[in-house]
Amino acid sequence: MRHRRPRRSGQALVETVLVLPIILLILLGIISYGLYINAVDTIQQAARVGARSAAIGETFGCPGDSAQSQLNNNESATVYGQVDDQINESRPWMTVNGGTNPLPVISYAAILAQSSSQNPQESDVEITIAYPYAPLIPLPGLLPSTIEITKTYQMMVETPQPSSGTTASFPSGSPYYETTEWTTPSPTTPSGGYLTQPPPTAGGTACSG
Repeated sequence: MRHRRPRRSGQALVETVLVLPIILLILLGIISYGLYINAVDTIQQAARVGARSAAIGETFGCPGDSAQSQLNNNESATVYGQVDDQINESRPWMTVNGGTNPLPVISYAAILAQSSSQNPQESDVEITIAYPYAPLIPLPGLLPSTIEITKTYQMMVETPQPSSGTTASFPSGSPYYETTEWTTPSPTTPSGGYLTQPPPTAGGTACSG
């Protein structure tokens, strides 16, 4: 008498249904973490580009500036324009242009002078980018729903800012309202002044908050 083997198709289907969601979750978690690492690298590069822009004398600008549009209109690019374009062009999925409400990213921008008698070209410019990043898939204990990516870059000044391009006191309102917390440790008060925009001589208006 022949014995028939029990069919295992039903058991395999149940096992697949149980295991597949876990595998997909792991894969999506890996992708989400990879995008986060990519975002960190992008913000670091944006901080470097912003510091370079300020180091060659480009004024601060406003959130939502576009360096490419400014150059197309025969205008001088701003620090904000360079930073925003760096993020937009490098990683479109991290865009900082949210329609009428562009997402600001610079939380600290200053000229660090050692003394009032120092040659302006021997000063340093320091830029801090604070970007509220939302992971594709939040991972409890690893990637919360929102992560503030903060990167700082410092560079020697090549062309000094115009006299109206800095202020001694910390500016209030936009564009210095992007983050509720300073970086750790807190930035020191610069002897050279905070970058501010627009300078009165530019004939522009202050950034709207």
